[in-house]
Amino acid sequence: MGTDTFTEGFERYSDELFRHCMLRLSDRERALELTQEAFLRAFEYSQKNEIRELRPFLYRTLRHLIIDEYRKHKTVSLEAMTENNSSGETDFLLPPEEGNTLEAAMARLDGAQALEMVKELPESYRDVLLFRYVEGLTPKEIAEYISESENVVSVRIHRGLKKLKSLLEEKDVTLRQAQGKLGNL
Repeated sequence: MGTDTFTEGFERYSDELFRHCMLRLSDRERALELTQEAFLRAFEYSQKNEIRELRPFLYRTLRHLIIDEYRKHKTVSLEAMTENNSSGETDFLLPPEEGNTLEAAMARLDGAQALEMVKELPESYRDVLLFRYVEGLTPKEIAEYISESENVVSVRIHRGLKKLKSLLEEKDVTLRQAQGKLGNL
């Protein structure tokens, strides 16, 4: 792989790799450093070895860097990292605003609520859903990244979505019940 391939890869994948890292570390500066380090290591590796698919290779490299980071510091769960996020917001994970319309605002609100509910899923479901719908990875890329079969990944995505839908419906029912009680006061 040449320098042009890495330049193109950086332009194409750096934002999603940064989001992935930021979600796990909740430290903007460190996430940026590790994202850059992943590209540097991939480039150095490519000087002696062939990289068939850059995107999964970058994710795998970044995953190892994140694991090394955890080992340096106290191991923290994804929930704790997200809860301790200094801003407390997950807006940086959502797509940018498409327009100033009611539909766009509602879609962002629904997305933010769903993202909050993802934290309540078991880790195996949570991770594949984040990879698929936040990072935009294909089931095949996720399978390579987590060292599972593509079929296992597809099943986890399906079951995770089903569980997420159930959680969102429960929250909606609870919210309507609370609003009904307030209306009776």
